[in-house]
Amino acid sequence: MANVKTETEVAGEFKRNWQLLVAAFVGVTVGLTAVPFYSYGLFVAPLEAEFGWTRQQSQLPMIFQTLGVLIAIPFLGGICDKFGARRVALTSLVLFALAFASFALQTGPVWQYCTIALVLGITGAGTLPITWTRVIVGAFDVHRGKALGIILMGTGLTGFLVSKFVPEFIEADGWRMTFVWLACLPILIGWPVVYFMFKDKSGDPVDTNSADSPYVYGPSIKEAISDKRFWLIAIAFMAISCGIGGSIPNLPAFYAGAGFTGPMIGAVMSTIGLSVIFGRIATGLLLDRFWAPGVAAILMSLPAISCFLLASGTPSIEIAYLSSILIGLAAGAEFDIIAYLASRYFGTRNYSKIYSYLWAAFAIGAAVAPSILGAVYDATGGYETAFVALGVIFIVGSLMLLPLGKYPVFATTKAEAEAQENKNKGEAVAVAS
Repeated sequence: MANVKTETEVAGEFKRNWQLLVAAFVGVTVGLTAVPFYSYGLFVAPLEAEFGWTRQQSQLPMIFQTLGVLIAIPFLGGICDKFGARRVALTSLVLFALAFASFALQTGPVWQYCTIALVLGITGAGTLPITWTRVIVGAFDVHRGKALGIILMGTGLTGFLVSKFVPEFIEADGWRMTFVWLACLPILIGWPVVYFMFKDKSGDPVDTNSADSPYVYGPSIKEAISDKRFWLIAIAFMAISCGIGGSIPNLPAFYAGAGFTGPMIGAVMSTIGLSVIFGRIATGLLLDRFWAPGVAAILMSLPAISCFLLASGTPSIEIAYLSSILIGLAAGAEFDIIAYLASRYFGTRNYSKIYSYLWAAFAIGAAVAPSILGAVYDATGGYETAFVALGVIFIVGSLMLLPLGKYPVFATTKAEAEAQENKNKGEAVAVAS
């Protein structure tokens, strides 16, 4: 059974919901997923120089930030359902900004860095894609992939701008003030846009997960978690995130060790941001037209080429650009694909919770990988072994998505759901008799 729409309804998806797109795009751009991830690696050198930390210690905040997110996630979906995504986002943007600014107060102990990162993960969880995509998935159906790609391009824009300008800010104003400047983004840019634009036509907080939404369908949480496809997606993206999350934060230090100057590193790293932007929208267009696991398998395997190239020896500037582009394309596809797979295979009835669990699997891989690569560097004096391992992980994780099979067909109206339930009961009675 399918939810058939007229051409007018399809064309009107963007006309009706353009303000949601803008607000969600800005929210992603200044949120927890983007700002810390693309900036942590740029603070490695100044923090190591000032406090004498090892490479592994300087990469620890991602682990503790993710731990904070994992603490908050079980409550996030319920809070959004009770108070609305808008209120949660507005509150989280302020708390996230304050927590991020507190990085400037560090005095040297590594535990301070890790504690702030833990608080950052808890307070900033409401700015994660879980909050923004739950609204977009409810507002878009036919153009869902494209809409997701548009809002998630925000991480690419952040990656480009942060990689390009943060090194200059650190050099001009110092690393402490640079943390403060970055912390201003959620409050000065994100909060006003979300406040005025993250609303439906009636002006009420957006809550597309309500029972009145036309797209509320799908299995229960228990049914979803017992489905092997849930675990295929979770494990595959945990592996893929090890590659993306392990490589990007360590690339600035890797390129510095290869003899690249600061401006060269900034230029190469900004290429990742541009590739993420292109990857987001390209992935969205592909997902609306082709089978998502096939699209994912191709895009998520591209960084394996980068890893093998970087592991082969001191890279040239050309190899660095090519590697960054391929990694950026995959980084520009991951959240789009996770959100799309969650909605297509498990519907929208429990989208927030299901997506949060899948995102948590991705986050765990992205959190532990930077520190592991840092430990490999401390032990071997280089990243070559780690890059080879990441290349293999990218390939294995990508291939794991291919057995997902066809999208299930869900009832999309109350009448269809009741008819399907009666049919299932009838079949159960027939089997029993």
